[in-house]
Amino acid sequence: MGATGERGAAISASASESSVEVREERVSVPGGAVDRVCEPRNVGELESIVRAAGIDREGLLVMGGRTRLHWANRAQALGLGISMSGISGVDEFEPEEGVLHALAGTPVQEIREVAAKEGWELPLDSPGQLSTLGGTIASAIGGPRAHLFGPVKDAVLGLEVVGGDGVATKCGGRVVKNVTGYDMAKLYCGSYGSLAIVTGAWLRLRPASAKRITLRARSSNDKERFEAIRALSKLTSVRALVWSSTRTVGKSEITVEFGGSAEGVEHDRAKFNQYIPFEEIAEDTVDHLRDERSRTGSPVALRARVLGTRCHEMMEVVLDAGLRVSADPGTGTIHASGSLPGPSILALIRERAEQAGGFAQFETLPDEWRDTLDVFGSLGGTASIVSTLKRRFDPAGILNPGRFVTLGPSDGDAQAALQGDLT
Repeated sequence: MGATGERGAAISASASESSVEVREERVSVPGGAVDRVCEPRNVGELESIVRAAGIDREGLLVMGGRTRLHWANRAQALGLGISMSGISGVDEFEPEEGVLHALAGTPVQEIREVAAKEGWELPLDSPGQLSTLGGTIASAIGGPRAHLFGPVKDAVLGLEVVGGDGVATKCGGRVVKNVTGYDMAKLYCGSYGSLAIVTGAWLRLRPASAKRITLRARSSNDKERFEAIRALSKLTSVRALVWSSTRTVGKSEITVEFGGSAEGVEHDRAKFNQYIPFEEIAEDTVDHLRDERSRTGSPVALRARVLGTRCHEMMEVVLDAGLRVSADPGTGTIHASGSLPGPSILALIRERAEQAGGFAQFETLPDEWRDTLDVFGSLGGTASIVSTLKRRFDPAGILNPGRFVTLGPSDGDAQAALQGDLT
């Protein structure tokens, strides 16, 4: 019940005053649903909606391309959906500097195309044609080209957000060395819209490669072969390396994407061919492999990341569970999907991933398993810090409530750790 005495009254009044459309639309997510969705057209309208939601204590479900709404814990007390598709577009582009600014609702594919026209490449590899910039930053989701690009936060020079108090703020800017003190942009990357709503970002670009080719080979799944290929992935022109495997198929499939100067690509191609014969395939194969990970249609899908030296060991654990594997050996990232008889096997996989110096997150789960499994786990031992940040940045608990972090009791140790976490 909000301060008005009628649930949603402040939001309705705010929407009426600003002419923001609030339409009837049911959107279901794990643990809940909304029956109303608004689509602000600018940051000012978004600020008004968030402030009103704070008065009403109305939980907000923030949506971009709606490609990863299932990737969350059970929602708590949702009242209204916010579609960011109305705050969209590449509004500033400086080709001579290799930077551009885009609004959160812009599809990542659209930004790639704008950059490519001027000879640049966007170093974001989020899956799917509908993924938006805001959703990519909020989930910090990457693809096989993270091998070259690095994590999402590395592409972000500056961010604009609207916090849980309904106030728009900025951090960073359009140049590389512009941060003194806390780098807040890194904090918002991977916070799943639980601390603030991303509204726009300055992004750094990469020069497009002069030559790109993609190769494929089949191989046994033994550790010696895997480690040899993983070592080759460190060659300069390797953009992505995907190792696909199942227990039911005798051979694994290795896909390598090269990019760079013509001489460099040919040199590194020869190095791979000295070890195992590769054939050239369609240049966009890595795009298809990346996108397939997000549309498996399986009841279980997970992503684990471990130390590179433990990647093969972790793959074996997942394969023994009966799941299909698509791994990026260069970053120690393992995507897996399939069917399992119960949640205990996932708990074991997570335990083994943590023992191997990493984590396991569950992107898709049977709904009944969510009572026993946290989708995100201990967040590398930082769960209490994340809870404290949530309390500080969204004290009303209205931004994607429960989906990423549930507010727990105050933790003095976590408060003390904030400074180190933000620098």
